[in-house]
Amino acid sequence: MLQIQTGQKIGQYQVEGFLGRGAFAQVFLATDAQGRRVALKVGDDSGGGRFLPRFGEVTVTRDPRAVSPDETPAEAMFLDPVDGARAEVLDAAEVDELLLKEADLLQSAPGVTTPRLHEVIKVEGRPVLVMDHIPGTTLRERIRSMEGVKITWILDVAVAAERLIEGGWNCHGDLKPENILVTDQEEVFLIDPVPEPCREDRVVTTPWYNPFLRWDQKGDAQALAIMIYELMVGAMPFDTVPWSLAGTCHSSTSEEDRNLSLSMYLSCPQMRELNALTPRHFEPIFHRAMCEESYGLSELRSDLEDFLLRH
Repeated sequence: MLQIQTGQKIGQYQVEGFLGRGAFAQVFLATDAQGRRVALKVGDDSGGGRFLPRFGEVTVTRDPRAVSPDETPAEAMFLDPVDGARAEVLDAAEVDELLLKEADLLQSAPGVTTPRLHEVIKVEGRPVLVMDHIPGTTLRERIRSMEGVKITWILDVAVAAERLIEGGWNCHGDLKPENILVTDQEEVFLIDPVPEPCREDRVVTTPWYNPFLRWDQKGDAQALAIMIYELMVGAMPFDTVPWSLAGTCHSSTSEEDRNLSLSMYLSCPQMRELNALTPRHFEPIFHRAMCEESYGLSELRSDLEDFLLRH
């Protein structure tokens, strides 16, 4: 991990402070020679969410040394065709490869719903992504502070994800409250996309929001449905993640055992059982996103639009 401190010069950029961290990177606020603010994304060698140190209590404090217990950093999940998925560490070269592939994604993005990439510089031989600094708070911070979260923001996320796919992306790959920025003008931006897996036996994602370890737009739709569930009941739908058979080949278990396992896994409490004020419209959205293969981002977006028109 590059040791970066406030006041330090990184290339032409002056580091002004720390913005946030995830499992594989840290982000710093900096200014260029003209005084324009940018975000510098630097690879971290911690290797995955479960290997990150955490604060003892839920906190809004941002510190490169730890994350808040309510945050859900991503994991590098290695897929065994028989035993299923397990979390592993990534080394510095693998983290740098992720960053460079993310830079390629951002370079190809429309630049409206994601931070615009300015350049990639090298520091001590390692890549640093220089991006737009987007003032705002993450959806996680909005949930934590109990400011109130609008369903229109979830719709905006679905629309933004669709636009990225129309622009050539396969998916975002890691939609979750930490990766959704809301500005003071209530513009929604998606950050920290996951590039195409460079190995068939590995996927980088956050299993709490992607329990089937998918890297496609269906996985994005399921992540949004899980966020709706979380917003309605204040808890996640699944006690353990990922699904025990995620990443295994179909021949490793019988179809009957696989279907039984899936049925048991998806038997989480209905939202209205836990929160009677949950709009009835949301339960079929969650059910269809998790259970129907043909129900993707466009269907979820359409259902949310229908709900908002009626209310």
